[in-house]
Amino acid sequence: MKETSNDYIDDVQKQKFINKLSSQKKEREEAWWINGAFVIVVHIISLIALLTYTPPLKTWIMMFMFCQLGMLGITIGYHRLWSHRAFEARFPLRIILGFMGTLGFQGSIKWWVLRHRLHHRWTDTEHDPYSAAKGFWFSHMGWIFKKPYYPRMELIDSSDLNADPIVKFQHKNYVPLTLACGILLPTLIGAYMGDTLGGLLYGGFLSRIIIWHSTFCINSFAHWAGDQLYSNEVSARGNLFLALLTNGEGYHNYHHEFPKDFRNGYRLFDWDPTKWIIYVIHLFTNQIPSLIRAPENEVRKAMLNMELIKLQQNREQCNWGVDPSTLPVMTYKQYKEKQNRERKEWILVGEFVLDVSNFKDAHPGGAKVLRNYYGKDSTKAFYGGLNNHTKTAKTMTAMYKVARVEKNEKEE
Repeated sequence: MKETSNDYIDDVQKQKFINKLSSQKKEREEAWWINGAFVIVVHIISLIALLTYTPPLKTWIMMFMFCQLGMLGITIGYHRLWSHRAFEARFPLRIILGFMGTLGFQGSIKWWVLRHRLHHRWTDTEHDPYSAAKGFWFSHMGWIFKKPYYPRMELIDSSDLNADPIVKFQHKNYVPLTLACGILLPTLIGAYMGDTLGGLLYGGFLSRIIIWHSTFCINSFAHWAGDQLYSNEVSARGNLFLALLTNGEGYHNYHHEFPKDFRNGYRLFDWDPTKWIIYVIHLFTNQIPSLIRAPENEVRKAMLNMELIKLQQNREQCNWGVDPSTLPVMTYKQYKEKQNRERKEWILVGEFVLDVSNFKDAHPGGAKVLRNYYGKDSTKAFYGGLNNHTKTAKTMTAMYKVARVEKNEKEE
């Protein structure tokens, strides 16, 4: 049959689609040389600085301050404000948080937030930018060395970011801003303190490394080690050590279950300086007019569900005896006859025949009590006639069931 023009068009479109998929696959496999080289160089300079130059105490203090400002810029600003809109911040505070976040050297607010929202929406899948399912190294920093390909990025809402003048300005001018804030500023401060080299190496480079790996640990360690008190649907876990390292971001399991909550550390004693700072600003200034908490009832239900899941898992590890539906059925007469004929050490409790041959010597009341009921109905004696047995004793009977006597067949 002669090929029609429509068939030809369909074939062309199909081939274009195949070529597009091949191109996208190739793009996914490409190394991100510029990004990777930059990260490696910063690590090398930091290592050389640690090995060859010891700055004065004041430079160490400056480096610590830059680390804290940068990390809080990420935790308060990039993460809880812009990524999850967990609280409302007025313009002056957003300027400060934008500056602090720029110190983190982790990309612009818009770049960071969109990828983080993608991470939450498709956690542990191939669409997760730093999926823990791809291995510890990849989730920690391996993703940095591959050119990003996010086919579902267009599904992520960015309207709030596009409407924020601070986000737009920082995104447009990110490279000069981050070099000025992250490298030039600590160098100038170091020069003012009489330690220009220390300001550059420790305030400029080493502090970047500390901030990077603190954040990267949330992508890797917080999906690998810790507790799951609120959900086990994704790999996110809670970890006190990471909370100490990252100003409260370590309670990652709670955060994935309740991402809109301004708290990552839900419990009063959870170490979460980020939530304390947000709350203090909210309480004593007008810069945070409102903040969001997960409903208490929903948090309690999440915790209870996890407790039930753990209880069920523990329950499944116990031997609860034979399934009653698999037991052979006999009449009461057959039970007595079998006992008399074969000298079985059987007793009847309720509708179940129990073989107590391996238990009689461990019976708290002595073996003689059990022998008195071989081949008989000991139900009344078991349930209060001789002794009102404990719940454990009643549960233990399931371990010795060998048959079931039909109730309508039971005889006295």
